[in-house]
Amino acid sequence: MKKSKLYLIAGLVLAAVLMVTVVIYHAVPNRQLETESPVTAAQTEATTETEDDTTLEDETTVADETTANATTAATAAATQANTTTRAPQQAGWVYPFNFPGVYPALAYIPSGNDFYLILVNRHNALPDNFTRDHLDLVTAMPGYPTLMHRTAARYFQQMYQAGRAAGVVLTPLGGYRDTAHQNRNFTNRIQRYRNEGHSHAVAVDMATRWIKPPRCSEHETGLAMDIGRINMNFSHSAEYRWLLQNAHNFGFILRYPPNSIQYTYVNYEPWHWRFVGVENATAIRASGLVLEHWLRQR
Repeated sequence: MKKSKLYLIAGLVLAAVLMVTVVIYHAVPNRQLETESPVTAAQTEATTETEDDTTLEDETTVADETTANATTAATAAATQANTTTRAPQQAGWVYPFNFPGVYPALAYIPSGNDFYLILVNRHNALPDNFTRDHLDLVTAMPGYPTLMHRTAARYFQQMYQAGRAAGVVLTPLGGYRDTAHQNRNFTNRIQRYRNEGHSHAVAVDMATRWIKPPRCSEHETGLAMDIGRINMNFSHSAEYRWLLQNAHNFGFILRYPPNSIQYTYVNYEPWHWRFVGVENATAIRASGLVLEHWLRQR
């Protein structure tokens, strides 16, 4: 047999084998295909920035991007899980804003002194009537435009004076802000990440780590104060060291401490302090827990 015929027969056999292989491949059910793993916001966020969630938004310096991001792989997984799962909604209430991955439940509003333990975060939103029924705002400190809940302001003023006596100035940068202001800050940060090339969903997730969605910010309760300067360098200041040692005596806690994002879903913010009452602040400080974790064990 001539070589040409042998080549022809070999080619036909090879073609037949390939055809049978293709048919079998497509006939096998539930075959597993390699897919690209979804990229979480924690993986795509190469740098982090400070929260411009303050009344001095355009005048504050940004955080040191080399020290701000402490997100771990475990935290990224937890964050991813919480951005794709809707929280249970109370009957007759729906979160009034539309941000992908942000589906908070209605926050529980405690009564009496327990009001100062209200939990407001990415997963717990203030009700529609909160401003009308609960806020009692006054100037946080004479000479500054910042407002706070009346009781929180009284204790902040005492803390401010105690700090001055110790040689530190606890400048009140940002206290209460309304929902419209919070929404504006949040959407501006989302747009910043969109301009960097991130998808809308990823931009929202990234934004929530520095600025809470509207109705989900402690600043809307009047119980939070940004102190000193909105900069990661504040963690090295005398003011910060004084607050760590003394703030609980005036009812304030460091709300977003280092390495707590797995509970708070917020990056470390040395400037953000929250009024919870003296007894509660002392207990929380002694426990070493953040508010979310402490409330579950209370």
